[in-house]
Amino acid sequence: MIRACRRGVLAGALAVPTVAGLAHWRWRHGEASVLLHDPALTAGLRFAEAGAARGGEVVAIEGDRIRLARTVLERKPALIAGVSRHADALMIEEVAREAGYVPVAALHGRGRTCTDECQPGWTALGRLAQAAEGNWIEALADYAVRPGALAGATVASAFPPRADPGLVVGWVLAPRA
Repeated sequence: MIRACRRGVLAGALAVPTVAGLAHWRWRHGEASVLLHDPALTAGLRFAEAGAARGGEVVAIEGDRIRLARTVLERKPALIAGVSRHADALMIEEVAREAGYVPVAALHGRGRTCTDECQPGWTALGRLAQAAEGNWIEALADYAVRPGALAGATVASAFPPRADPGLVVGWVLAPRA
């Protein structure tokens, strides 16, 4: 049995909105987001194109993934979003955990919904991706470039939906509060 005191439960409940709003606050105060993509995947290229069109910093996942992740994390971005294969997402996540980041959302290819990996306060991102349907990659890029602005579903759904292979995963890492 897990023992919980009232103070501990209250502290945990208060921390949830803080973690969810931290990326948005940091972005508003000058810290940028970084968008990582796998250039070998069509979905990765779409994510890069959408991120660059919205003015985001886009980095290809190439070469040594560990070294790439450490280079990106040295800049301490407000959040890191990516579209890649699951293995790449896991490797980058491990390095990010060491630097004080936590995974807050994962969107899986055809499902386009936030899985059980979505942290409280980040489920709106899953609803945004679901509303965008086949254009969830563009909606994720829109959110990553401008956290807190929920225009992504409207913009992305203006284009015809595209099918994505099931091996594609979209993910978001944010600093631990």
